[in-house]
Amino acid sequence: MARRRIQSGLFRRYFTAFLVIILVSFFFLGGAFVMLSLRFWTEDKQTLLSENTERTAQMLDIYRESSLTENPARLSDMIRSQLLNTSAMLDADFVIVNSKGDIVGCRHTVPATYLPTKAQCSIHDSIHIPAEIAARALKSPLISLGTFGGAFTQQMLCAAHPVGESTSDLKAGLPEEPLFVLAIQDIRGGLADYIGGILRVYLIASLFVLFISFFVVYYTTFLLVRPLREMARATKMYANGNFAVRVQVDPKDSELRTLGEALNSMAVSLATLESQRRSFVANVSHELKTPMTSINGFLQGMLDGTIPKEQQPKYMRLVSEEVSRLSRLVTGMLNLSKIEAGELSVAHTALDLSELLVQTLLSFERIIEENRIEIQGLEDLRPITVQGDRDLLTQVFYNLIDNAAKFTPPGFAICFSTTVSEGKRSDRRRFVTVAIRNTGVGVPSDKLPRLFDRFYKADESRGYDAKSSGLGLYLVKTITELHGGKVTANSDGSSWTEFTVMLPLQS
Repeated sequence: MARRRIQSGLFRRYFTAFLVIILVSFFFLGGAFVMLSLRFWTEDKQTLLSENTERTAQMLDIYRESSLTENPARLSDMIRSQLLNTSAMLDADFVIVNSKGDIVGCRHTVPATYLPTKAQCSIHDSIHIPAEIAARALKSPLISLGTFGGAFTQQMLCAAHPVGESTSDLKAGLPEEPLFVLAIQDIRGGLADYIGGILRVYLIASLFVLFISFFVVYYTTFLLVRPLREMARATKMYANGNFAVRVQVDPKDSELRTLGEALNSMAVSLATLESQRRSFVANVSHELKTPMTSINGFLQGMLDGTIPKEQQPKYMRLVSEEVSRLSRLVTGMLNLSKIEAGELSVAHTALDLSELLVQTLLSFERIIEENRIEIQGLEDLRPITVQGDRDLLTQVFYNLIDNAAKFTPPGFAICFSTTVSEGKRSDRRRFVTVAIRNTGVGVPSDKLPRLFDRFYKADESRGYDAKSSGLGLYLVKTITELHGGKVTANSDGSSWTEFTVMLPLQS
């Protein structure tokens, strides 16, 4: 149930995020669309007003240049008719303004005295164009969106055009003065209808697109979340110990493919680790049971007299060997526990590595003699001082020599060698390399990379390595790295195997 809530929550968050992005995009797109439409509408209206003010000014110029000047009443009717028709056609006010800024003609009235005085109109009496604006309109066409220099109390779309080119063209003796035609349009009503229509169309289209997007986003989100659900299911199976599950992802989806491959790789590693753990538990159980059974049997035989007194020293030595074996196993497990907890500390002291190597080798004197193993290279050892923990380094070389002794058949040799080398250019320290080679048996190349893994045993048949728990080489690698060195393994696969330990010299 908790898993289903998590998946549902993830799906809901993705789905909501996509919808919010789409809605915000529609909002900004709608705003941009309205702004562009407003600009287009304004420019279109300005063009219409400008063209019609120019046409009206030309007509007025023709009227007053014609013979109609002899009949002022007829001329006034013609002018008023022209203003009325143009105003009705464009839903705007077309008026005639003189150089003082007074309206001297409109669609309601034009004085019969041919525009010499201010028109008597209740609608336009209160309108007065500022002198500086009137002077500009008399010189050249003018377009404005605003209050036209304070002539109006609200935003107006205005266009002005002078009548005639100059006052010098007027007929002599006529009471005429410079004039210009002014078109006035209140943008609120027409613009509101225009924007309303645009928004209705945009809203209908947006709802349709949003309806389609809803299903597309739902399906896309489902496809996006489905691999995550598969990964969640896989991780739950891993938590229950089933590492056989693999995540199937689309190879075209690079991010999810990378995540899926990482989970699959983790599953392989966990499966390997689990196999090693089970093998380790089996090995440890066997290693603990075998010496304890032997110890118990020997002690019981000595107590009940089954083993004669003259043979008891022999069996006491066997008991001692089994106790030492148990001690090494427990020590290795304790060190492993400290390593995993980060509690294994190194007490650095100056020590002679050659001496440490010889002393450790003496612990295997009986095994070496019994198996007739030849030791080579000790005569070439020279005192070499390193900084390290004596006990931990003793364990390193003890495990390596023990490993060499177990895998060296009778009559073959174990070779020792040491070399001193310089580090890389970025590391000016000097290093000593100790090589321990056992002859007679090799390690297959496919097993070399795993020799230092926890619980791994190259000799799965237990023919040579009957008493190993699979921890020795792992501890060798870890302790060597704690000292700032490294350990490697090499083999020809059949006749020899060599381990090299590189440690920094005393600075």
